[in-house]
Amino acid sequence: MRFADFVDELRDRYGEEATGARHEIFFTWERPSRLWPAARAMVAALRDAILCLTLAARASVSAPIVVIASRSGSSGLDALHPFMDDLQRRGIDYRMMVHPRLRDVVVGASGLRRPLPRAWLHACRAFRISFTRPDQRAFVVRCCLFRLRLWQGAWSRALAGPGGVLVLHNDFELFCVAALTAGAGRWQGVCIQHGLPTDEFFPTRAPRQVVWGDRSRAAYVSQGTSPDAISFGTFPSPAMRSGAVMSSAVALVSQTHTPVFGRSLARDFLELAERLADRMSGRGQLAILLHPEEVRLGHPFAGTRLAGLCRPPPHREFDAESGPSSILVGFCSTALIKAAQQGHLVIGMNWPVTASHAALSVGRPAVVADNPNQLCDLIERLLADPAERASLLRTQQAWLDGTFAYGDDWLPEVTA
Repeated sequence: MRFADFVDELRDRYGEEATGARHEIFFTWERPSRLWPAARAMVAALRDAILCLTLAARASVSAPIVVIASRSGSSGLDALHPFMDDLQRRGIDYRMMVHPRLRDVVVGASGLRRPLPRAWLHACRAFRISFTRPDQRAFVVRCCLFRLRLWQGAWSRALAGPGGVLVLHNDFELFCVAALTAGAGRWQGVCIQHGLPTDEFFPTRAPRQVVWGDRSRAAYVSQGTSPDAISFGTFPSPAMRSGAVMSSAVALVSQTHTPVFGRSLARDFLELAERLADRMSGRGQLAILLHPEEVRLGHPFAGTRLAGLCRPPPHREFDAESGPSSILVGFCSTALIKAAQQGHLVIGMNWPVTASHAALSVGRPAVVADNPNQLCDLIERLLADPAERASLLRTQQAWLDGTFAYGDDWLPEVTA
């Protein structure tokens, strides 16, 4: 099911509060797992309850700016680092607060307050809500609402001060939605774009959205975000690393795990990998770069002749010192943008999808192939002809230039 349709049906069946947990409900229900969705939802509810019990009984926020991270990596903490650096350069005091699972990862971060008994009671009442038109997802919805209410209770105590600015890397995960809800009216929300704007980003919740550049701005506006709510920020420079030696290596950036494009991409990637393996035989190295979720949940390459080509993360192609340039092939992902910035040649596949078209408008590479044979022909030309590579690199740099834009007005005015 398309994410937008999922949210509309969720609102119709379970009310507006359930849309605050839309991300968690969708992925609990739609993403493949070894556990049934109801079991996964219950395990997550128990885990969050235990985490909330471990929170400090007393904690306070004294800084005018709170930077919130619910996860590590490029989809979380890493997206916030340039903005924390900017705050430090300006001499602006801020406090970092993280999800309890990151307490051992982020040194010096503050914790939340343990929810009060009345918050626990309110959360438990989620299991007794009478819905208008419940279906088989009702238990999953109740578990997610329990978690949302519990985190709201923790954030209500932590944000009990006079108010300020909340800086978040997304405004749709439970932990972040709870912070925005608890701070509404006193704390201004600023959401930093952490990746391609797939359908799960919308509708946006934070009053200010800090996006990568003009293409992202257009994508957000097309999905209903007010142009006045959008600004640019201190994102890293889009310039490509230059001077690297070209290798004959080709890597497929796999995305068989994600349901956000409205249909499974597993068969597309499997057929593409098989064709690449046939055409690349004896001509160069081929690797399949797995996404962390594919490592955790499984992927279609396992049990096939392609299994030996699979590499789990972390992938050296995305590091600052990634060595010789390679050719990276994928569909539409932040990983391809990172690879382009490291000087690799990136090619996208022009596969039809039914959802997350805003993400496609931002993240699909400038050079695409319509089918595996066209892709393989292009790869052969790039490996054989330096002029062809130079042309693609120029096109790629223009693509990056249009993807990012610098702005220094991302932070609302605050009282220090």
